[in-house]
Amino acid sequence: MKSILIDGNSLIYRTFYAIREMSNSKGIPTNAIYGFVNILVKIQDEYQPDYLGVAFDLNAPTFRSLAYDEYKGGRHKMPEDLQEQFPILKELLKKMGIAILEVEGYEADDVIGTLANLGSKKGYDTEIITGDRDAFQLVGPRTKVLFTKKGISQLDEVDEAWIQENYGLTPKDLIDLKALMGDKSDNIPGIPGIGEKTALKLIQKYTTLENLYEHIDEEKGKQKEKLINGKENAYLSRMLGTIVVDVPGFEDFEALSFQPLFNQESIALLKELEFNTLLSKIEATEEVDTIQKPVEFEWVKTMAEMDTLIQALAKTNEVTVYYHEEEDQTYLTLRVQEIYYYLNPVGVEELGFFQKVGDLPNFQTLEFTSQDLKNLIHIFHKNGIDDIKDSFDTYVAAYLLSPGDQRYDLKSAAYKYLKRDVLNDEELFGKGKSLVNADKLDEALLATYMVKNCDTVYHLKAVLTEALEETGMTDLYNTIEIPLLRVMASMETLGFTVDLEQLEALSAEFEKKLTLLTQEIYELAGESDFNINSPKQLGEVLFENLKLPVIKKTKSGYSTNIDVLEQLVLFHPIVQKIIDYRTLSKLDSTYGRGLMTFVDADTHKIYSTFNQTVAATGRLSSSNPNLQNIPVKTEMGREIRRVFVPSDQDHILVDADYNQIELRVLACLSGDENLIDTFKKDQDIHTRTASEIFDTPLEEVTREQRGHAKAINFGLIYGKQAFSLGKDLGISRKEAQEYIDRYFSRYPKIQAYLANVVKEAKEKGYVTSIWGRRRYIPELNSRNAMLVQAGERMALNTPIQGSAADIIKLAMLRVYDRIKKENLKAALILQVHDELIIDTPKDEQVQVERLIKEEMEGVADFCVAMTVDVHSGSSWFDLK
Repeated sequence: MKSILIDGNSLIYRTFYAIREMSNSKGIPTNAIYGFVNILVKIQDEYQPDYLGVAFDLNAPTFRSLAYDEYKGGRHKMPEDLQEQFPILKELLKKMGIAILEVEGYEADDVIGTLANLGSKKGYDTEIITGDRDAFQLVGPRTKVLFTKKGISQLDEVDEAWIQENYGLTPKDLIDLKALMGDKSDNIPGIPGIGEKTALKLIQKYTTLENLYEHIDEEKGKQKEKLINGKENAYLSRMLGTIVVDVPGFEDFEALSFQPLFNQESIALLKELEFNTLLSKIEATEEVDTIQKPVEFEWVKTMAEMDTLIQALAKTNEVTVYYHEEEDQTYLTLRVQEIYYYLNPVGVEELGFFQKVGDLPNFQTLEFTSQDLKNLIHIFHKNGIDDIKDSFDTYVAAYLLSPGDQRYDLKSAAYKYLKRDVLNDEELFGKGKSLVNADKLDEALLATYMVKNCDTVYHLKAVLTEALEETGMTDLYNTIEIPLLRVMASMETLGFTVDLEQLEALSAEFEKKLTLLTQEIYELAGESDFNINSPKQLGEVLFENLKLPVIKKTKSGYSTNIDVLEQLVLFHPIVQKIIDYRTLSKLDSTYGRGLMTFVDADTHKIYSTFNQTVAATGRLSSSNPNLQNIPVKTEMGREIRRVFVPSDQDHILVDADYNQIELRVLACLSGDENLIDTFKKDQDIHTRTASEIFDTPLEEVTREQRGHAKAINFGLIYGKQAFSLGKDLGISRKEAQEYIDRYFSRYPKIQAYLANVVKEAKEKGYVTSIWGRRRYIPELNSRNAMLVQAGERMALNTPIQGSAADIIKLAMLRVYDRIKKENLKAALILQVHDELIIDTPKDEQVQVERLIKEEMEGVADFCVAMTVDVHSGSSWFDLK
């Protein structure tokens, strides 16, 4: 018989810190519970115990704390997010039928020790799961410890041989070892001045405390003195550190009988917690469809079979496509008129699928449904087909419906919306060293995988279409998100040309300045034998050698982060040099040498990827590399933009940038007359705000006052309170609050609007943009005050930033379509938040400048004009 005993407190702490923050849609934190359940699944699948119990400490005095007031006195208060998960975990354990073991006056270790002792007497094998080394003393011939050494992913098996090898002791000897050395985590005193190495030597020599003190005269000098003076502490520490193995009330194991974890009640609670990935693996009901239930399909291997497929496509209006692409080989599955067709690369290429589809008379009206339609557009482009009709993308639809999830892959969406379990690429093809190319897989298995996922995409469309309609986002989806795919695909294909020689020269300049800064830092430090990039070594130089005041310490030593360095600037000139060094080093690694790795050797272009499903507010992002994050606040940062140039010497870059788009959106959402009046009079918004809150004539507003007004204008949009605003402006909290009060007295409808946004968000659970884009904010329902505050900031910011994101997306569509309509050679190549850049032949410059201004300013009929600033230049740097 086998029993497994879990130290519940130890394991839940481990899982809490091992897994990043998680919460369900109600704002309940779930990370610790999720990790705990995964351990239980591992136990059920791999260890298959006969008995299972989870022991917890009670929030009540134990015999140890009654004997020694300071016992565990140094422990930090349990994080609120973890505290909130304890009762839910216990409820889940009860629903799973797992025994919860708690006894007043004793600790979890004592209960575990008692049951392990009982099991040994009965001839049972017991394994204890814990991250607490105290349990090592319980190891015996039939008892092992599964030690959670690295987070929760690795369980190290500790038996008698392991303890002998690592300590040179028996498990029982560890009790006396702790009696000498103590334990800081439990505040067990031990003998002052006796550390682990000394204690280990003493116990290896004398075996027990009694034997040590019987031979105390064999010890000499200060060590003998410490042992004599600390004798009382040693015996106290042994009592505190000894796990009790005879707690009353435990006579048998029947209450611990193990049964399958997942039943109707436990699954219901897991659904409330929204552990969808876990549920997709464990929920064994008829609802869950799997790859083992294949869908029938037709192979397309001959020209006759291809002709059958093409004839079917010619008679339909829509087709569902699932694709897999690797090393320029394309595998396709299509659902046409209820029939599935599977094509491997031979069918795609040698039988001319794309050419035949492109020649179809109904091709321009043929709607494609797929998962990640943008990449399918790229596949069509590579095969000579410029555009496909705006269609349906299950990936984008899943994002719109739950923009905070970050999980829109087919596997996640299939389980969430269809209760269907499908394989993903990693599960089929493997990853890393175990990655297998598609042509190495069994062809029938690969075809079944492709067809099954195509069938999933087809059924997802119906469910997602209905969900979009219910949430009022159908129009947003059809008129903005889906048409935008072809625009992003075009920008990704075109890329942005880089002057490689200038980039290399810029990087060389960065490295030259870094070398100079390094020498200056070493001179100011008075030594050169340290690594500036090492926080530990740098901390020793600043705080031990140079004696600068210690601002903050971490577990690994002195903190040298930017907040600390900025507070130390006035104490020593080395600090500013270090800040400059870090700034320049990051510029070079990211935008000097870093950018070179992305430059295509043949075209001298950078082909960034534009992401539509990353930002919960609806903003686009850019990656590999991130061209939206090219720095502009420093002179060296701005120099990077010089290397981005037109694609031809006869071309020029045209740039258009919305003027204060978010504040204009705020004016219309709030209906505040003063803010609207500012824009209608075309006044500088920050100067007008400064004039209002400082009661100063417009012409007398100082640069500092305007700067403060700007911080307030944007700070309130992002939900900043007096403390944060004061910190930004370098003023007291009281003064910052006075600024805010004056601001709201001049703009009362803004205050009312902001308050109403938060109120409605708490009532509905979400906020919307002008175009109906939703963002769910579960943080507002959390019992954690910090999470609630973060949720309020999201609620305030999202309608404004989301509406601005919708505006720039509409502008991209209008500009892209206008360029095509007028048959121009100009091309939209980059979007940076509120800014568009067009690579333009010089003879089209005037026309493009006019059309981009007209289209961007005419994107919507607002209460105030959406004004656009247009500039042209021979590099990105020249556009500002």
